[in-house]
Order: sequence, then structure tokens, then C-alpha cells
Amino acid sequence: MKKSIVINREFGSGGREIGRLIADRTGLEFYDSRILQEAATRKGLPHDLLASFDERLTTGPFFGLSLIGGVDLDTASLPYRAHAAISEVIVAAAQRAPAVFIGRCADRILADAGLPFRNVFVYSTDKQRKIARAIELDGVAPKHAESYVAKMDKARNRYQQFFTDTTFGDYREYDLCLDSAAFGYEGCVDLILASLDLGGI
Repeated sequence: MKKSIVINREFGSGGREIGRLIADRTGLEFYDSRILQEAATRKGLPHDLLASFDERLTTGPFFGLSLIGGVDLDTASLPYRAHAAISEVIVAAAQRAPAVFIGRCADRILADAGLPFRNVFVYSTDKQRKIARAIELDGVAPKHAESYVAKMDKARNRYQQFFTDTTFGDYREYDLCLDSAAFGYEGCVDLILASLDLGGI
């Protein structure tokens, strides 16, 4: 296999699971939360600092507000330092061998590095299943689950827009857009792997 696979996904769509299935089926390395861990180690950033960065995306103010006067330099530079560390890990991994990357603007990072990849967006039209996954996987109270799903997607959009100036879920940014509710996880895996044999598509 000559291309890495980048999966961006709506919360609750199963994109991470689809990526894991691809890795299991092909033997490719899989990078998800591991990206944060490796990035922290490479740049000497404590893991809790990167975790708090993600938390601010979900519950705190937008990045730009953190850059206004009154915020210490270490805090203000955190988004850039974290993204630089994550980018370094992604590029180094893809240069070693094609891999599966989940989120983290890996598509733009690989494109800027001139490395080949298939860019996939996974969404789901099964709203109730997405809500159920928020309850099951993240322990969200049922009454808050729907708003939690929306909040997580908003955080992902913030991250992508800040670092790439593109819109999360815009079909023009991806090679494939797949509805996991329509195709199922295994079906999405089949379609993604089949697309790798389609030349320049």
C-alpha cells in the first residue's frame, strides 16, 4: 500500500473504529490519541498540557481570545506548539510507511509535506446512534447527549478552521464522504480500501 489514509469524522459516526478496522486488515500503523502522546514526548510538552488544549476547544473560548493581552506567553503559544508537535509526529510516521491517521488536520499536514494519502470524511445520518455512542463511550447523561454531540463537532470544526482555514465536513475537501449509517463500518472499510486502487481518484 503506497498511500496513508486520513479519516476525519463526525462525533459518533464510528470513524475511529473504521480506521482501526483498516489498520487491523492491512497491518498499517494506527495514529489517534497516540499522536498526542508522541507529540508530547517529542516536544517535551507534558501530556496534561495537550489534554487541556483539547478541553479548551470543547468548553473554553475560541483560540483567538487566548491571544489577547493578559494571557501568559506559554498559554498563548500552546495551540501553535501543540500543532507543530503533532505535525512532526504525523510527517515522520508517514515518511516511515503509510499509516492510518484520525483527525488532527493530518490531511493538510501530509499535503503540505508532499506525502500521498487518501482523504476520507465519515459522517452518520443515524442521529440516535450518535447520541447512544455519546452515552456509551463518553458517559454523557442522556439528557445532555444530543448537545454534547453538537459540541464535539463544533470543537472539531474550530480546530480545523483555525489551523487550515477550511470547513469541517465540506465535501470539497475530501476524496470520499461516507455515511456509516448507510454502509456500516465494514462497508466503509471496503469502499476506502477499494478507492486506493483507483489511480488518481
